[in-house]
Amino acid sequence: MKKVVVITGASGNLGKAICKEFYKQDYAIVAIDLHQEHLAVLKQDISDELTCFTCDITNPEHVRICMEEVIKKFGQIDVLVNNAGITHIERFEKMSDRIQTINKVMNVNFYGAVYCTESCLEALIKSKGCIINISSVAGFAPLLGRTAYAASKHALHGFFESLHSELIDQGVHCMMVCPSFIEAKYNSQNKSSLYQEKKKIGQDISPDKIAKKIFERMIQKKALLLSGKTAHLSHWLRRIMPQIYFNKMRLSLKDTL
Repeated sequence: MKKVVVITGASGNLGKAICKEFYKQDYAIVAIDLHQEHLAVLKQDISDELTCFTCDITNPEHVRICMEEVIKKFGQIDVLVNNAGITHIERFEKMSDRIQTINKVMNVNFYGAVYCTESCLEALIKSKGCIINISSVAGFAPLLGRTAYAASKHALHGFFESLHSELIDQGVHCMMVCPSFIEAKYNSQNKSSLYQEKKKIGQDISPDKIAKKIFERMIQKKALLLSGKTAHLSHWLRRIMPQIYFNKMRLSLKDTL
């Protein structure tokens, strides 16, 4: 019997690459996304064998029903990939509706991952499975103009690194994935961003390469995947020389906003 992987935000740039990689590795793919028409395109691009569910991950009842359907169909969940997320780039002082913006980003990036995990936790414990969380450099370091986004990603690390310590004795592994900049064509209609095109420093990384690394590190049971030169540099500078990281980050980003 094939192992089952559930991937949220499956029709997005990285989500699609993760679906392709796990399909190549002979997993049964459960693709979850907010947009039914995007899932239809995903099946066309990869395979009709994909099982697709339209689900709003910010609604815990929708998530519960969705995961129950997955378990009813397959009888198991071996891997959960919390990939769905939105970004936000704006100085806090300039936000027209600060609380609403922060709530929206937190609901998708943090609570959505928690709802999905909670709804299939028993299945993951039973299968001694893996929870993979797509985070960011913003998950371990401050970024100018990313207050809401960084808060959501820091929350992911706090929750899932703690959950890892609770579940490791039961055979469940949690991995945090922190890419820097993922290769993608900018689309002003892209729902992954609340406002504008991402401001970036460094080279883009192919989503296919990141997806391959995710699978490799999952098999190796690694707790952290840093993807890209910027992610590695930021991680070590932040830990060893935090003030140098802070100064370089501010100088690099202050004129972009």
